[in-house]
Amino acid sequence: MDSDVTKSTLVFIYDREGTSQADRLLARVAICRAYSAEMSWDVAGQWIDRGDAAMGDRRPFWQGMVAAMKQEGQGRRIVCLVATWNRIAYDPILSGSLRQLVSDIGGTCLAVQDAAAPPPPRSQDAALRQLHASGEQIGPGTTLIRHDGPTS
Repeated sequence: MDSDVTKSTLVFIYDREGTSQADRLLARVAICRAYSAEMSWDVAGQWIDRGDAAMGDRRPFWQGMVAAMKQEGQGRRIVCLVATWNRIAYDPILSGSLRQLVSDIGGTCLAVQDAAAPPPPRSQDAALRQLHASGEQIGPGTTLIRHDGPTS
């Protein structure tokens, strides 16, 4: 029986871009690929929602990624890797809902925080800081947060 330590990790890179800023998008994907290589993780591919699909709760590429994770991740650790948590969603409720889909199939969402300056403070950032504080630091700038749904 494999433990999480001995299982190989299969990474599914996700991003979204509501504008035509391809340079920033490509840079974020490159950060995820570099981090995966540094961790010796296998990359299954990348899924990118664009335009209106990147802003709402109906994310065709997120849904496709989750389906691929379920299909390809048999017997392996599966990780949805994003450059920053905002790449899933700015809205913490929507972000939690999307991350729950990954957790439901046994996967984990991870964010590689890049060296860019943090955004200006706002209430959303306070919620994200609280999420980061409740996670497990697994590497420089990387916090592992398993989302197991709302607690009551």
